[in-house]
Amino acid sequence: MSVVGEWTLHYDWGCSGNYNQAGITFNNDSTFNSGSAGKWVQTDGTILFRFDNSTAYGGNVVGNAMVGTMLSFDGSNGCWYAIKVGSTTMSAKERKPEFDASGNKTQR
Repeated sequence: MSVVGEWTLHYDWGCSGNYNQAGITFNNDSTFNSGSAGKWVQTDGTILFRFDNSTAYGGNVVGNAMVGTMLSFDGSNGCWYAIKVGSTTMSAKERKPEFDASGNKTQR
C-alpha cells in the first residue's frame, strides 16, 4: 500500500509514552510536509522519511497504520506511529475475533 496522502503522526521523543500529534502529508513526488518539509521512500512494508533538518523516521507500514522509531543527529531518539486520515478503528470487544491472542478459539 502506498503511503501517499494525509496522515496523523503521533511522536514521542524519548519514548516516555507521552505522544504529541502533527498532521503529515506524503506527496506522490517523494516529498512530505508536516510544518517542516522532507523526503520519503517506501520499499515493501518499510518506510523511511527524513526532514530537511536531518531528523530521520523509519518504520513499518501495514494497511492504514505505520509504526517505528526516529533519530535526530543531535543524539535524541524516540518512538512514533501514524494513522491514515479517515481510517476507523474498533475496540477489541467490538471486533469479536474468532481466536484470542494465544490462538484459542473464542466463544461467541
